[in-house]
Amino acid sequence: MPFINVERNTLELTVSEATPPGGSGFGVLVLFISTTTFFGSLHTQPQQNKNNRFGVKVMAFLGRTAAGAIAAISMTGIAHAQSSVTLYGIADTAVQYISNVGGHALFQEGNTHSPDIFGLKGVEDLGGGLRTIFDLQNEFLLNNGQALVPGTLFNRKAYVGLQSDNFGTLTLGHQPSFMYDVLANYQTPFVLGNILSLHEGNLDEVANFYQFNNAVKYVSPTFGGFSTGAEFAFGNVAGNFGESRNYSFFVQYKNGPFGLAATYANENNRFLELSSFIGLPTLFGTPLRQPEGVVANKLVNWGVGASYQFTHVLLHATFTQSRITLSTGQGNANTIDAGANWTILPDDVVAIGGWVENLDGGNWKTITVSNAYLLSKQTSVYQQVTYQHASGANSVASLAGAGVASGRSTTGVSVGIQHLF
Repeated sequence: MPFINVERNTLELTVSEATPPGGSGFGVLVLFISTTTFFGSLHTQPQQNKNNRFGVKVMAFLGRTAAGAIAAISMTGIAHAQSSVTLYGIADTAVQYISNVGGHALFQEGNTHSPDIFGLKGVEDLGGGLRTIFDLQNEFLLNNGQALVPGTLFNRKAYVGLQSDNFGTLTLGHQPSFMYDVLANYQTPFVLGNILSLHEGNLDEVANFYQFNNAVKYVSPTFGGFSTGAEFAFGNVAGNFGESRNYSFFVQYKNGPFGLAATYANENNRFLELSSFIGLPTLFGTPLRQPEGVVANKLVNWGVGASYQFTHVLLHATFTQSRITLSTGQGNANTIDAGANWTILPDDVVAIGGWVENLDGGNWKTITVSNAYLLSKQTSVYQQVTYQHASGANSVASLAGAGVASGRSTTGVSVGIQHLF
C-alpha cells in the first residue's frame, strides 16, 4: 500500500435517525461514540447527601428516559439515514544521516516513510446509493509540532461533495490534481514510501505539495475496470479568466493484479519553491537561489504508470514529463521511475526503486532501498538508504527535505517508526 492512502479510524461518531413504522410525528436522534485506542468508559457516582438528592433524582430520570428511547429505537425504529465522522492520520519520524550537505554530514530528525498528517472525514448516507462526503487534511512536522504550511489549517485537501454508486463523485474545494491522486500509486517514493527519494523539484507534482484552490472535481464509477475523472480550478481573478486557472484529467484501468493509468495537468501562474529542492543554480535562465521562489507562466504535466502484483512481489513503473514555461525560457523535465516491493514475510517488506531525471542540462540518478517491519497493523519500523548522483552542467545532488548538496553525490540513511491512526 502506498503511504498516501493509509488512513485508520481512531474516533468515530455515528448519528442515526429512526422513525416508528407508519408515523412521522417524531424522530429520535442517538449519538454513538466509539473508539478503539483511547477513551475508556467514564462513570461518575454522585455523592449521597442532602445537597444533591434532587440532582441524583434528575439524573436517574434522564438516564431511564434515554435508556427507554434507545430501547424503543432498537425494537421499532427503521433507520433512514446514518452519518459518521472519522479522525485519522499518520505519525512518522526518523533519525536521518545525510552526507555532503554544505560540505558536512547532517544529522536530523524528520519524517521519511510518509508525511505527518491528521484529518477529519465524514459521510452521510442520503439513501438510494447517494452520500454526502467531506475530507479535511493537514500536514504537520512531528519533530517540532508546527504546521507544514504556516497559516493554513488544511493544506493538503479540504472539500465537500456528493458520492453516488451509479454516477460517481463530485467534490468542491481545495484539492490536489490527478498527478497525485492517481499516478502516485505507481511511483517509487510512494509505493516504497520514502520522501527523500521524491523526484527532483517535484515538478511532476506526484507529491502532494501543491493543490488547486476553488476546484471542482469529478471521478466516475468503475465500469469494466475503467475509471476516469476531470478537475477544473477557477482562478478567481476579475477580468482575467485564464490567470491561475488549472485543470486535470485521468483515465485508469485495473483488472485483478494489473493496473494502468494516464494523467494530465495544466496550470497557469504556478508557484515553484525550488531554492532547496533542486540541484541547479538557475532554471532556463531564472535564478533559483531566492527565498521568494519562482512563478512559472505555465506548467503542463502528463504521465503514465503501470503495476503488476505477483503473489509476493509488486512491480511498478512510471514516466512523467513536465513542461515548464518561465519568463526567461522554457523546457522539459523527463523522469523514468521503476521499482519492486517484495513481501518476504507477512509482516516484513523489502523494496527497491529508482529514477532518472533530465532537466535543463542536468541529470540525476537516484536509487533507494527500504525495509519495513510491521509490529502491528498500525505500527511499523523501517530502515532506508537513498543515494543520488548528479551529472551535467552546473548540477549537484539534492535529496528532498535534505537540501542541496555541495557536490555531485549524496547519501541519506533513515531509521524510523510510523504509526497509523
